[in-house]
Amino acid sequence: MASDRREFTLRGYLDVIRRGRWLILAVTAVATLAAFGLSKLQKPTYTATSTIAYTDPNQALSYSGSSFYNGLSPLQEAELTAPRVTRPEVVRAVERRLGAAVTNSSVSTAVDANSYAIQVTASSRSASDAAAVANAFANTDVSLSTAEARAGYHQQALAVRRQLRGELNHGSGDVVTAEALARLENLATVATPLTVTTPAIAPSAPSSPKTLRNTIAALLVGLLLGIAIATARDALDRRLQHTREVVDVLDHPVLGHIRPQALGHSGTPAESFNGARPLDDSDQESFRIVRQKIGYLGPADSSRTVLVTSAVAEEGKSTVAACLAVATAEAGKRTLLVECDLRKPVLAKRMSINEGPGLTDYLTGHAEPNQILQPIPGIIERLNGSGPALTEHPGTASLVCITAGKAVPRPTQLLASDRFRSFLTEVSGVYDTVILDTPPLLPVADTLAIIPDASTLILCVRLQRTTRDQARAARSALDRLPERPTGLVLTDVRHHEDGYYHGYYGASAA
Repeated sequence: MASDRREFTLRGYLDVIRRGRWLILAVTAVATLAAFGLSKLQKPTYTATSTIAYTDPNQALSYSGSSFYNGLSPLQEAELTAPRVTRPEVVRAVERRLGAAVTNSSVSTAVDANSYAIQVTASSRSASDAAAVANAFANTDVSLSTAEARAGYHQQALAVRRQLRGELNHGSGDVVTAEALARLENLATVATPLTVTTPAIAPSAPSSPKTLRNTIAALLVGLLLGIAIATARDALDRRLQHTREVVDVLDHPVLGHIRPQALGHSGTPAESFNGARPLDDSDQESFRIVRQKIGYLGPADSSRTVLVTSAVAEEGKSTVAACLAVATAEAGKRTLLVECDLRKPVLAKRMSINEGPGLTDYLTGHAEPNQILQPIPGIIERLNGSGPALTEHPGTASLVCITAGKAVPRPTQLLASDRFRSFLTEVSGVYDTVILDTPPLLPVADTLAIIPDASTLILCVRLQRTTRDQARAARSALDRLPERPTGLVLTDVRHHEDGYYHGYYGASAA
């Protein structure tokens, strides 16, 4: 038994996107408009950055003839120094200088790994405030850090002076110590461990919101989200979507594709009961294709009695039966269309014939054979390209229909009776092809009683409506019956599925 597991190949994903294109577009549009609207509602924020250069303390200490090594690289030293830019002393000094501008701003620091420079970034609602705050923090930190470093050198100089004074008192003054003292005293005056190399300037455009960037990002996210939702919905959808799925589940050949425009038609040249126009050439050709392919399902006589059914109601089986009968009659075969759907008859109205007497009247003994046969006029034979010619002759017709007749309480018993089997045997010997429009397989047992007496079985499947579970149940029911040549007719097929022949007719018409 073929697996009905749905596999998502590249073609499968493209089919999902095509079927869910409106959902995908809607999700993408909502996400894009939401991002654009939120960006427009946000107040602009301006960002300015001031850069501070960091000096390795060993450079300054080398002037005093000593060095300081703490095991840290210059980058690590800069990373340890950067947070000091926003230490409380600096914040208080900047607040005294700028006031409310600091309260309405945020400040952050970062270290450039290449130059060891410390970047002081300020964000504010005002471009000028952002630049002023960044510069204030950078300059204040430089001033405080410079003062702290010089004070440190001054303390070292005092210590060296005391050392040198003690050496002089003992008559052992060292020239090197004196030179170190001079250098430390000089560093206590001019040392600059931090320097503002690039002051912040007022930005000309806000740093946020980035309306264009946010809109493009939301568009991409919305597109991906829409595809994900469409894929999930398709995976959870149990309806059969396209031909490959139908064949995978039912494991029978597809005889034809019927467009939605053909549903409800009788296939006759006259207008149907609901005022619909006759079938156009492409739809007529679809039923001719079905007629031809039936002959390839089995032996030469396998198309003698053709049973048309579906898994459930509203699958287009009556349309297929009626239009197939017309197509068969057009090929010059004497055709009998029998309405075996005794519970929901429709052919009388569609074919514009009398509702009775019909099949039930004959099976119950209330009508003779000649009373239930109703010829369908106007069927045209087209053979060898010779043009139209009426096939009707006195007393004969190429297409004859037997309607369901009066409603009966137990239709299954009638269709399973010996009288009905004898009826099928008799008409099969008189007509070239007998087409049976039968009830759906799953709701009632009527069709199961008829199938053993049919030569060929056609199962109609309506795309986007028949579920995988219904199709599996129909196949399971057929597997329990004697094997018959079986083909599938897909109904309600949209243009993308049947365009291989509809497009041909469209092009020729142009």
